[in-house]
Amino acid sequence: MTGNGGPMTGNRAGDAASDLFGLAGQVAVVTGGSRGIGRAIAAGFAEAGADVVIASRKLGNCAAAAAEISASTGRTAVGVEFHAGHWADCDRLIEVVYREFGRCDVLVNNAGMSPLYPDLASVTEEYYDKVQGVNLKGPFRLGVLAGTRMSGAGAAASSTSARSARCGPVPTNSSTPAPRPASTR
Repeated sequence: MTGNGGPMTGNRAGDAASDLFGLAGQVAVVTGGSRGIGRAIAAGFAEAGADVVIASRKLGNCAAAAAEISASTGRTAVGVEFHAGHWADCDRLIEVVYREFGRCDVLVNNAGMSPLYPDLASVTEEYYDKVQGVNLKGPFRLGVLAGTRMSGAGAAASSTSARSARCGPVPTNSSTPAPRPASTR
């Protein structure tokens, strides 16, 4: 809005949005950032002025996404191989972020999995542990590591995919994927 109560238009509207949503000088880490929703989030942060770290299981995909985002935005983008279900990878990711940038202002726990299974009785302990490791253990560990080192008004968020919202019986004590967003409130 302008001082006279009317809407802002043209460049003034864009400038106001940049002032409100600009991330210049910030560092954003996006897990699962090499494709899909995560890649769009990483690109959006870079377009808003942030340097980005793209973390995912396949280093080649991370490097390609980082190169494309950097080329299109002029921001620094770094790809890091990372498995959300492995605490050692969480530790290494945060160390890389602080070694490369000296800070982490935004953490987006986007990596996750919700593979299909024929029925609940077919879910094995190994399968269950794998899903919980990626969807809960990794985001928890990253939130702890990044959160304890963030200064000022850092932010962490977790996201879920629309793929996880499929119809079918779900046990009432299920913690996948609902606790991820709830854990960041």
